Amino acid sequence: MPSWFGRGRTRALLSAGLLVGVGAVGTSAYWSAGTQATGTTVQSGTIHIDLATNNRVKPETYAWTALTGSLAVAGESQAKVLRVRNNSIGGLTFGYTIAATASGTLGGALKVTVRNGGTVSGTTCTGGTVVGTANADLNGYNGAPGQLSSSAATPYHDLCVQVSLPAGSGVTSGATSNIAFTFSATQVVS
Repeated sequence: MPSWFGRGRTRALLSAGLLVGVGAVGTSAYWSAGTQATGTTVQSGTIHIDLATNNRVKPETYAWTALTGSLAVAGESQAKVLRVRNNSIGGLTFGYTIAATASGTLGGALKVTVRNGGTVSGTTCTGGTVVGTANADLNGYNGAPGQLSSSAATPYHDLCVQVSLPAGSGVTSGATSNIAFTFSATQVVS
C-alpha cells in the first residue's frame, strides 16, 4: 500500500508551500500626501562668470598676461588685479571658488596671496580681505572669495593676486612655469 508521504506527493506539497511563501512576502501599500506652499517664486536664469570683461564668451578661458614677466631673484613678487564678474542672466547669485596649479620646479616653489578688494602697491597686494591663506603654495591653492549677485549694484569682485618666489627657494635662473587659476561658480538659492 502506498503511503501518503510518497515521493511525488511530498514534493508537490513542498513546492506548493514554497509558492505560497513567496507570494506572502511581496506585500505593499500605495498612498500619498501633499501640502501647498504659498508665497514662493520660481525663477530661471543662466549662470555665467566672466573674468575682466563683460562678454559671456565661450569657451571661458582668459589669457591673463598681466602676470607674465620674470621673478628674477628669490624674494621678488608680482601683483595684478583681476575683476571677477557675475554676468548671469536672470538676477542669479552665485558663490565661487578659485583653485590654482603650476607646472615645473618654479611652479612648485611659488606662493600666492589673493585679496578680495585689494589693490596693487608696487609689486604686492594690500588692503581688502585675504581669500584662503596668505602666502599659500600656489600649486594646489584653493580659496572662496564669497558670493556675487548679478542684480547687485556692483556685480563683481576685484581680486588682487600676488605671486611670489620666496627667498631660499633654490630655483635656478631661467626656470619657467605655466600657472592656471580655475574659477568655479555654483548658484546660491535663497
